[in-house]
Amino acid sequence: MWTAVALPLLVASATLTAAPSASAGSAACTHPSWVNKDSGSGYGQQLYERIRTGPSSDCPMTTWVPSSQRLYYHCFRTNSAGNNWTHVRVSGTEVNGWIWNGNLSDGGSFEHCAYSP
Repeated sequence: MWTAVALPLLVASATLTAAPSASAGSAACTHPSWVNKDSGSGYGQQLYERIRTGPSSDCPMTTWVPSSQRLYYHCFRTNSAGNNWTHVRVSGTEVNGWIWNGNLSDGGSFEHCAYSP
């Protein structure tokens, strides 16, 4: 019984796309400011996406979000490794954090967190 349950989980986890690692360029975990400038929303591309505390794969994960869950975009930041991350809020919750734009169905927010409207 345990094998039948474990096998699908292993197969599903093998298909997840990881955010770019910091080894490609130093992108230590930072916690930059963000503002809710974007009225857009989207979905994760994988079965589950990681929401992190900052815009880097070096940042701790706060939760997993299923791809069927709508994510409201706030704005994006480019980290020190040159990767764009969008700050999101999970629909129907107060859960928010950062997701790498490559893992978002439409590439994430187009509103930069630091730019004035």
